Amino acid sequence: MKDITIIIPLHDVSAPYIEMSKKALESVKKCGEYYKSGKLIPMFVIPSSYDCPVFEGYENITFTTNDGKTDFCSQVNKGVSETKTDYFSILEVDDTYAPKWFKMCEEYWNTNEDVSIFLPINVQSNADHTKWQYANELPLAMSFSNEIGVIDKDCLENCSTFNLTGAVFNTSDFIESGMLKPSIKVAFYYEFMLRYAEQGLKMLVVPKEGYYHVIGRKDSLSDIYAKEIPDNEISLWFDLAKRECVYKTDRWKTIVMPKKETLK
Repeated sequence: MKDITIIIPLHDVSAPYIEMSKKALESVKKCGEYYKSGKLIPMFVIPSSYDCPVFEGYENITFTTNDGKTDFCSQVNKGVSETKTDYFSILEVDDTYAPKWFKMCEEYWNTNEDVSIFLPINVQSNADHTKWQYANELPLAMSFSNEIGVIDKDCLENCSTFNLTGAVFNTSDFIESGMLKPSIKVAFYYEFMLRYAEQGLKMLVVPKEGYYHVIGRKDSLSDIYAKEIPDNEISLWFDLAKRECVYKTDRWKTIVMPKKETLK
């Protein structure tokens, strides 16, 4: 592996988002101090209604715009469709990488050429950093898979809470698989991983803390879903993901709540 594109969906270019972007870029810059096999190329995907922001002191930044569809999945898909590197990663604007993530990951992709996605141990916190938890560690800690660290169909039957931000993806596999499906909403990562498993693509969790993920920040994707999707509807989205993972294309299915039984 050589150069890696870092896709950063940016929905807003107001001052708070630019400040978050600078912290995200600083983490990419620090990663570049350890990763010596190629360049880390940040790619911002922004709505076409905005001018591209200026980030002084950072190299190799590219920009692409998307018209109309500015949801997270569509922005990632747009960025990947213009990616010229064999591998890419997704960095949310309010998140950061661990400084040695790509160097640590390199040790695994050099000896695991059949792996399509390398996931980091994901350190998650709430917006005010008072609560912490880990994500992606279960295939390493539990006997959910047929192979330690590998996320397969058996593993996905037992766990649906994996997070793919920070992961390193094979670009051609991502495109060939059908990319992300915006219509699946809160379960879009789960559906994507089920689809990968259905297609026989290998997903491996690297046993290293590589990514710091903020959950529930105001106006973040998780905050939007929390406001938009009631608790009793969440499981229905994951059920939908299990049905739709056999299709490559997004069929734009919607959730239909079951009718309550009429009391007699």
